[in-house]
This record gives sequence, C-alpha cells and structure tokens, in this order.
Amino acid sequence: MREVVVLALLAGCGGSPSSERDAGATTATVDAASAATFSEIYDALFPAATAPRCNFCHSMPPSDTSNGHLSMGSTKDAAYSALVGPDSTSSHCGGMAFVVPGDPESSLFYLKLVDPAPCGARMPLGGAALGDAQLAKVHGWIAAGAKND
Repeated sequence: MREVVVLALLAGCGGSPSSERDAGATTATVDAASAATFSEIYDALFPAATAPRCNFCHSMPPSDTSNGHLSMGSTKDAAYSALVGPDSTSSHCGGMAFVVPGDPESSLFYLKLVDPAPCGARMPLGGAALGDAQLAKVHGWIAAGAKND
C-alpha cells in the first residue's frame, strides 16, 4: 500500500504531463526528475541558520527519548555519515537502516517523514509535515543512490 501512495505522490510532483505518467512512467523516471542533492536536502532540513526542521533534536547527543539515538552533529558531512550506512538503535525503530541507497521504501529516514511512520512518530516531531515536493526530493535522492555531493 505504501508503494502505491508513494507512486501517486511522486507522479503528482514529477513535472511530466499527465499523459506521459499515464503512459507508464516509472518510479525511476519520476525520481530522476525530482532527485535532489544531499546538499539541497541538508540546507532545507538541518542547519539552524535555515529554519531547522531536524537540527533542533538531531544535533544533540544521542538519546532514546529526545532523538531516537540519532545524532547528526552540526555539519553536512556529519549528518551524511550518521544517515548513510548505520542502522537505528532506538527502542522504536532499532535495526532499520536510516538510508538504503537506491531503496527509499526501506530507508527509515524517508519512512519517518511520511504518515504513518513505520515505527515511532512521524518527523519532524511536533512540526508540520514535509510537503509533497520535499518528500519527492528526499525519495529521489535516496532512489538515485544517496550520494554525498
């Protein structure tokens, strides 16, 4: 079911005419059109200087109650290292990979941004949900291999 919702979400954000989507555009095509760089995602979601979404909790030391044991530090490189490679050690989502390059639907980072989250609460906790275009960029970045630019 989540894949159908994601495909519908991404089809609406892909920028292709609806006739092209209806003619069988693939998720990879939509992802390529909406993929962002990690720098774009970081600038939009993390640093305190740019209306933080994630930084408020995830720049603090790891704690199960305040940030699900995910501390991403205060730099882009630290955030990337915390997200791509490690698995969650939180009591709610332990064992799930934060980012699985090429597979957004298996990436906790993406899944925690959609509603309902597979474990714990949707992020950002207590904040407004990300918009369709922002979700499509995160999905596209992961689908395109989650590279650090």
